[in-house]
Amino acid sequence: MLLCFAAVQHNDPDAWLWTMVYVIYALVVISAVIRPLNTIWYLIVLMIPLVFAFLQWPEKWEGIGETMMTDNTERARESLGLIICALSSWLSIKLKSE
Repeated sequence: MLLCFAAVQHNDPDAWLWTMVYVIYALVVISAVIRPLNTIWYLIVLMIPLVFAFLQWPEKWEGIGETMMTDNTERARESLGLIICALSSWLSIKLKSE
């Protein structure tokens, strides 16, 4: 899913940033399956996107919309993408413990 998110960033003004974020978090999940890291690392990579999602959260919620109508829409989409990255880190902790 995260790799699909990375693939559709081509029309975003800051596509390079979001492509890297999604690829990095996809690699985090892959690492949990192939060669798990220490749980503390997964907790760190879980907290980073949560902090940035909080900082990025729009001042006024206008939804995610079908088109990019306002800056609040863009900020909402980016915040939700970061929350999905955090959830992938949580999944990595669960995968590691199995």
